[in-house]
Amino acid sequence: MAILLLCASPLSAGTRSAPSCELTAKERYTYYEISGKDVDDLRREMNQRGTVGEDGRVYSALTSWDINFSYDIAQDASGYRVKSATTNVDIEYRLPRVGASCTDPELNLVWARYSERLQQHEFGHKNLALQAASEINELLASLPAFPTADALAAEITRVTDEKFWVLKEKQVGYDDETRHGETQGAILPSRGTRFAGA
Repeated sequence: MAILLLCASPLSAGTRSAPSCELTAKERYTYYEISGKDVDDLRREMNQRGTVGEDGRVYSALTSWDINFSYDIAQDASGYRVKSATTNVDIEYRLPRVGASCTDPELNLVWARYSERLQQHEFGHKNLALQAASEINELLASLPAFPTADALAAEITRVTDEKFWVLKEKQVGYDDETRHGETQGAILPSRGTRFAGA
C-alpha cells in the first residue's frame, strides 16, 4: 500500500509554504510450511521451523520493520529548514502455513482460528511502526529554522533517534501486554505448552 500525507506546521498568512510529507508503506509475506496430525504436531513443527528472536526464544510468527527517511532543505532569511520529507516503511511478516497434507476438518478449523488471531497480533506490530513513521514526518515538518544546515541535521538525528527508541520500547511493551498474542487468542489449545507469536 502507498499513503501520501501532506502535513503542515503552523504558519501565518503570507509566510512560506508548509513542508510536504510523503509516507509510503510496503508489506511482504513470507511463509514456512508445517504439517501434522494434531495440534501438538503443528506446535512441534513451528518450534523447529519458527523464527528465533533476540531473546533466544522460538516464535511462531515474526514481524520485522525497516523505516527510512529522507528530506530536502530550503534556505531563506530565517535560516535552514525542512522543505519536504519522505518516509518509507518496509514491513515483512514471517508466518506459519499448514500444508495441503493436513486434511482433518477439525484440525483445520482450529488452525484457521489460531492463524487469524496470530496475524492480527502481527498487524499490531505493523501499526506501531506506521504510527512512528507518520510521527517522524510530523516532527520533520514542525521543526523551526536553524542557523546552519549542520545544526538542522543534528536536530533531525536527535529527534528521529529518540522516536526509534520509543518505537522499540512500544513494540516490546505490546508483546508484554498481549503476552505475544495470547491475550488476543493466538493460542493453539492442547495439553502441551502454549505457543505464541512475536
